[in-house]
Amino acid sequence: MPNQELSSLLQQSDFDALFRRMGWDNPQQRSPVDVSESTLRPVSVADKRGVTAWRVDCPNGLPERSEQHRVVRRLKRLSRDQLVVFAAPDKHLWQWPEQRPSGVGYRLVDHKYLVHAPTDALLQRLEQATFTIAEENELTSSAVLTRVRRSFNADKVTKSFYREFQKHHKNFAMKVEGIPADSNRRWYASVLLNRLMFIYFIQQKGFLDSDQNYLRSRLSLVREHYGSDRFYVFYKQFLLPLFHQGLGSSDPVYSDADIAAMIGSVPYVNGGIFEPHELEKTYDIQIADEAFDSLFDFFDAWRWHLDENPTGDPKEINPDILGFIFEQYINFTEKGQKEKGAYYTKPDVTGYMAASTILPALADRFVSAGLGDPAILLTGSGDDYIHDSILHGVDEALTDEDLKSLSLSLYRGMIWRCRARDGARSRTAASGADGSVNSCRTSTVSGL
Repeated sequence: MPNQELSSLLQQSDFDALFRRMGWDNPQQRSPVDVSESTLRPVSVADKRGVTAWRVDCPNGLPERSEQHRVVRRLKRLSRDQLVVFAAPDKHLWQWPEQRPSGVGYRLVDHKYLVHAPTDALLQRLEQATFTIAEENELTSSAVLTRVRRSFNADKVTKSFYREFQKHHKNFAMKVEGIPADSNRRWYASVLLNRLMFIYFIQQKGFLDSDQNYLRSRLSLVREHYGSDRFYVFYKQFLLPLFHQGLGSSDPVYSDADIAAMIGSVPYVNGGIFEPHELEKTYDIQIADEAFDSLFDFFDAWRWHLDENPTGDPKEINPDILGFIFEQYINFTEKGQKEKGAYYTKPDVTGYMAASTILPALADRFVSAGLGDPAILLTGSGDDYIHDSILHGVDEALTDEDLKSLSLSLYRGMIWRCRARDGARSRTAASGADGSVNSCRTSTVSGL
């Protein structure tokens, strides 16, 4: 039974008393914080081992997403981890800025409720983030962060989806006909379900013939076209042309004009996910239409959120689920890993690789096109683009030889060289808070 005292304090919007009841400590300072380009002024209401709870009064209603991000970016400079409550007269938005797995940036995980009707889900989250006197002596910063994160982030939604997905994956694999080996049937079921989940994300954005219910409606169209007495048409007559010609080719050519009309306007998706698979080339695969009925019933029960800005819906998933599932299934057989060369690359690695190659390449293109050097624009950005780990470093004077060595070792990385006005010393962009920086260049500047 949810705690009635917490519910009462929520309805009164008494966040100071609420967090005291939850065993949190008084904040170090309560002065309102100014946020650039915003009239909102956050105030800290509680702290627990480095996790700070902030209240943001919103008399004119909850702010737009862009302003929420401005507030969070400002607060991230003042506290290690934040639990932010946007308090409007009629509703409250609890927000947890969850660090992305790549380590670059964060996503805002939302939990919204009406002031006079706190949800049981929110009350349960607050109870999980409540600390008792008995555990105070042994309570560490890591333990507090873990409990608060578990209460307010969205990882458990991913795992809940995956538990159900496992059952549907097993059932679907049993309905794949034409592949003799059980391990290969499971492998192909993974390939096919990954494709269909990808389509579920993009159809929600209207990218597939402007139909947010694309797969389900096309299943009905195919049945109408071929007749209700045909039970093996959707996979072979529609899905394979959609995969290989519609989504997998920049210049699709269809053998059946009726199927081409049903597929409609779809984008070319590069990257190989829709290219013919070796099992499709080797076997004459058949899958009954009814297998897709139950699968789509399962998928339709979830909200497919492509832009990774969660709304707090307990049935909402984002594209992280694809990487999570791929990681679980990619090595389901020794053959899949060793013979096929299939390995899952963690998001922190791919995120670093992308940031270290794409961003400098874009900067070079801006300069080549005669536009301003993005590095110059960073002089007024403060620490908006500096990783949290770098912010804890110490400013030191560097010689030209030091800078040359650093630049070469981090070639084309996101390290910025800033020159002080007197030209006597150089340092990273993070040290420009005193206003002495008047120019910035990337680490690939000629002459380093």
